[in-house]
Amino acid sequence: MNDFQIKNFIAIHNVHQTLIKSFNSLLNQNTVEDLNITDKNVSIDAEKIDFELLTADTVAFKSDINQDGSTIGYYRLIFDLKGALIDDFFVIY
Repeated sequence: MNDFQIKNFIAIHNVHQTLIKSFNSLLNQNTVEDLNITDKNVSIDAEKIDFELLTADTVAFKSDINQDGSTIGYYRLIFDLKGALIDDFFVIY
């Protein structure tokens, strides 16, 4: 995918909004122990996301997880090329 196709995919499939909603849902449905964090005062910047073409059929969008001004991990969404959300990953370093 070129830059135009990536930006188009993000806009058409509301990747920013999906990233925020999925992240917040994950925080609300899990304990700090489940997530391996000290408290739920964590955030992502959905406007600053990295893109990766995983296979011919799947793409990933990733945003850093921040706590108290430090990056402590990342949150990643995997989509198929039709825009269906396949999986998400909450990774703490």
